[in-house]
Amino acid sequence: MYSNSSARIDGDVRRSSTGVALATSPPPPAVLWKNTTLDWFRFTLDDDAPPTFRQRILYSDVHWNFGHGPLLVFFGGEGACEDFYANSGALFDMARPLGAKVVFLEHRYYGKSLPFGADSYGNRELRFLTVEQALADMSDVLARRGELFGCVAGGCRAVLFGGSYGGMQAAWHRLKYPHLSRGAIAASAPVDIYPGEGKSEAFWRATIRTYSKFGTPACAAWIENAIARINATTQGSYGLLSSSFKTCAPLATRNDVARLLLYVQGALSTEAMVDYPFASTFVTPMPASPVNVACAAAGAPPPNASDAWLWRSLNTVQNIFLNFTAQLKCHNVSAELLRSGLLSTSDRPPQHHHIRANAPTLGDITRPWNYMACSSLILEPLTSDGDGFFVPREDQIESVERACRKSFGSVTTRPHWMPRAYGNGVQLARSLRNVYFSDGEKDPWRVGGMPNATNELSPDGSVVHRLIAGAAHHQDLRFADPSDSADLIAARAEELAYVTKWLAETYE
Repeated sequence: MYSNSSARIDGDVRRSSTGVALATSPPPPAVLWKNTTLDWFRFTLDDDAPPTFRQRILYSDVHWNFGHGPLLVFFGGEGACEDFYANSGALFDMARPLGAKVVFLEHRYYGKSLPFGADSYGNRELRFLTVEQALADMSDVLARRGELFGCVAGGCRAVLFGGSYGGMQAAWHRLKYPHLSRGAIAASAPVDIYPGEGKSEAFWRATIRTYSKFGTPACAAWIENAIARINATTQGSYGLLSSSFKTCAPLATRNDVARLLLYVQGALSTEAMVDYPFASTFVTPMPASPVNVACAAAGAPPPNASDAWLWRSLNTVQNIFLNFTAQLKCHNVSAELLRSGLLSTSDRPPQHHHIRANAPTLGDITRPWNYMACSSLILEPLTSDGDGFFVPREDQIESVERACRKSFGSVTTRPHWMPRAYGNGVQLARSLRNVYFSDGEKDPWRVGGMPNATNELSPDGSVVHRLIAGAAHHQDLRFADPSDSADLIAARAEELAYVTKWLAETYE
């Protein structure tokens, strides 16, 4: 629907076809390391764990009214902090009129903030990787803002930001630690997608809708047919499936086919999620408007399309997301966390974290993120060679738990912990104050976002939800682009207005 054919990247400036500068990339960040308590919820030392670890903060003072201006503080999510810094240009645009410092906190166990160094991803070492510990890490930053950033008395009022999981953290921090910030922008934050809500099918329907509206209706139709044919396949077609999708190992069992299906649906859903109208390396290298590109690359199906055509074409569609730069020689479906039936005895859990060649700047986040999915974020595991996400069905939860025990030893899956600890969408709307939630129309994760009636549910009207037409996953947090929809431009203006209002509020 939108194209960035009129824009190019020229050095650090995005320019229109007429040469007019539209937005700059963020200024080079300053780096701050702070000592962070490893376990905020114990008051005795653990003999086999260090009491603290070094946690990284990236920040920029370019627009800051030194000592007095506010802080725009970003929750780094599941990846290296510099990638969030480079892909969250809206904060820098907002910092200019506000005279604000921009601060990005790297999430523990991601990027360079590794509590146990190269050994951080062992089963026992991962026990300090929880949502609660991450929220407490941010509380430490905000409580120590004067010491860390040189704030004067009354200065550095903080507003929180985050996209996707980072947006979830921003909202949950407002719930648990409201005294430490003035408000939060929670973009594409699926804070209401839990077991028992039956949202897996809605998630897939939202994915197909994106291929229909931003690709073509015919493309969406044959994709659904191809998925149905995988579901209906018999052993005699396993060889054709293997060759069509170029799997690293031949598919030999029904369980292997189930893994392939999850792999493909994870890739397609995430391709829809990040259907930005400009070329991007966020998550993985992709062209502009990848959904439209993928549908065009596959072409129109012939009459009575064969399984061979459907599956080869579906592989073409997923490869626009997974393999646009040909970094993968084959597709490794055996590493899927979501599995149907019993696990193969040949499966071995990964023992060490590593980054593959040509990995996206987020890095290979499969093991730490899946540990989080195995403990509390069970409806958000990684799939598709560590790049894609997909929501499992209710009848797959037991299989996920079984795979988690195999991969992480004694980890305990608590599928109902998060809604009990933080509430569902309706409860959040009624309990929070000063939070702006946004979702993109293209993004399947919007089905796990806040309810449409959020604005009416909020007692004082300070909790807002906006569905942004023509937008992808937290696109409102990115730099402005000539292909931005009118609704996206309006949403960014509205967010600035809310942040300005929150910062101006006085409290008894």
